[in-house]
Amino acid sequence: MALHKHHCPLPVTKGYNLIGTHVIPASATAYTPQSVAELAAIVQAAAHSGQVLTPWGAGTLQHLGRAPLPEAVPLYTSALNRIVEYNPADLTITVEAGAALGDIQAALSAHGQWLPWEPPTSQRATIGGLLAAGVSGPLRLGYGTPRDWLLGMRVVLGDGRLVKSGGKVVKNVAGYDTHKAQLGALGTLGVITEVTLKVAPLPEQLATLVFTCGDRMLACKLAEQLRQRPLAPVSLLLSEGEQTPVMLLARFAGLGTAVTRQLHLAQDAGRALGAEYKALPADETVLLWQALAGFTNPQLRHPQAGAAAALVLRAGAPLAALAHILDVLRHMAPPDSHVRTIGYGGIGLAYARWYLPEIADRAVVQAVGSLRDRLATIEGYVVVEAAPGALREQLDLWGPPPATFGLMRALKARWDAQSVLNRGRYVGGI
Repeated sequence: MALHKHHCPLPVTKGYNLIGTHVIPASATAYTPQSVAELAAIVQAAAHSGQVLTPWGAGTLQHLGRAPLPEAVPLYTSALNRIVEYNPADLTITVEAGAALGDIQAALSAHGQWLPWEPPTSQRATIGGLLAAGVSGPLRLGYGTPRDWLLGMRVVLGDGRLVKSGGKVVKNVAGYDTHKAQLGALGTLGVITEVTLKVAPLPEQLATLVFTCGDRMLACKLAEQLRQRPLAPVSLLLSEGEQTPVMLLARFAGLGTAVTRQLHLAQDAGRALGAEYKALPADETVLLWQALAGFTNPQLRHPQAGAAAALVLRAGAPLAALAHILDVLRHMAPPDSHVRTIGYGGIGLAYARWYLPEIADRAVVQAVGSLRDRLATIEGYVVVEAAPGALREQLDLWGPPPATFGLMRALKARWDAQSVLNRGRYVGGI
């Protein structure tokens, strides 16, 4: 079985070895396996030879974690893109990990269903890549994270073993914790090859209100009021630039009558606090939330920052501290930086883009350290999601290891003893 050249300009080198009944390149600049068995054979051979592999979906989230080692060979999952099984009546779907989220959404929408995920570059990103990166998006408040929609998974471990956990029905939770360990691990514990997911009916209506607030505290107060029953927004997002007022965006989804009622109640809450508002038409709503979901894209430019590269930060703290998180993210940026922030109301999560001036990398490292120290006083954390150039290697991207770090090290030793998969990409050099 020959390996085929991926559409990216990374040619496959000739020369083959046999592993069982599978043929794999002995030396390659990229692998694009055409089956799960072929992928497993490649990983098994890498474990025997000491080769390092970088699992690669669409590449939209490769800025997370440490950069791949120079000797690491990309292992593309793009050919593993089939819908294996889809049962609209059961609200479940099984897909190969290389399938693009946009393609899956198109197949589901034909049956009035969807995956309520809204990650960055949501059309191109692959299902496996999104799960491995552990990203979510603005729909998180109302629908949870992709973790909440995962039922089962097939994974190739670092020694080439193919394992399966979970099931294909909602009530089956066998092996639950095993496959959950792969989420957010950046492909360091295994290569996701197939997943079974719950899906949801498409909402009859999606509607957005944009509130203009006098300051950040007012926006946070309004966000808290909008979370009180009978209101149930699926997204609450605070957006703040340097020359723009603080905006609170509230999105509602569901039956048309229920959404209409919630819009009226939300408007009343905004008026009571003196916040101006406007309702967005459906087409503008879609474009707006796509742009907000892409806030963490490191390629976005700032109109006043020229070609300055962005440092993208994710910060979290207890729910009531959202206003404080946003304030600290803004005021602890290096001098002369341009700053944009967004905060997820009801979650206690915020993102910042620091557009860096021509300053020493050491000053940026110090600023991130000071920011981390400040948020630690309120049990918060900071993760560097993207950093330009050599700065990526100088920064402590993750901060203190999480409480689960010991378990992750044990799983790495058991599942990928030769450290074949994404060596050094994750917390603590895993």
